[in-house]
Amino acid sequence: MTNQKEIKKAYQDILAVCEKYSNLSNSDYALNDIQEMAEKAKNHLLVVEWQEKYGIELSHDARPFTTDFMRINDYVRFCYFGDAAGDKAKHTGRSITWSDDGRQPKNEWLLVIGFPTGPYIFGEDYDEQRQLFQDFFEELKSYHPDFSDTHNNVLYWKLENAKDIYKDFDKILQKYEDRNQAELKERKIAELKKELEELEK
Repeated sequence: MTNQKEIKKAYQDILAVCEKYSNLSNSDYALNDIQEMAEKAKNHLLVVEWQEKYGIELSHDARPFTTDFMRINDYVRFCYFGDAAGDKAKHTGRSITWSDDGRQPKNEWLLVIGFPTGPYIFGEDYDEQRQLFQDFFEELKSYHPDFSDTHNNVLYWKLENAKDIYKDFDKILQKYEDRNQAELKERKIAELKKELEELEK
């Protein structure tokens, strides 16, 4: 079985070859192919680097499709936040919409966990699920995000602080989905009992 060291060496070699032929000028399609291979090699090397440096274990299938964004699932993603003044080559125009304390990340990747629909992630019973969502969001906040936008239900972690929340997120979400199912069942039982009482009257 291929280990991370071999994978890293393979993609370093691929990148070195791509860089060797990066100045081809007489073949646009070849140059495009080389640039694409180089970008893919860099993306794979990024996955290896994050595992080595931060303990963030990503599948190589999760590598970025662009140089500044990696989607993991509907709620979890890694985003690069560039700064026009400090990193013009990677200025993404990305910022925290409504930062709780006004701070913004600059020239760095962040783990972003967010819920634009708020309690609706648990279903359509919005009023009854608001407390459930609040409890869920507070548990995520207990992992000490580096930035937060609570108005939009989004939390942000620097890579050096992201390992535990990234590892635990699915388990936490499942816990609240299970609680939601139990609470939905209890509400349904209460509704049926009320209907039965009214019929008996």
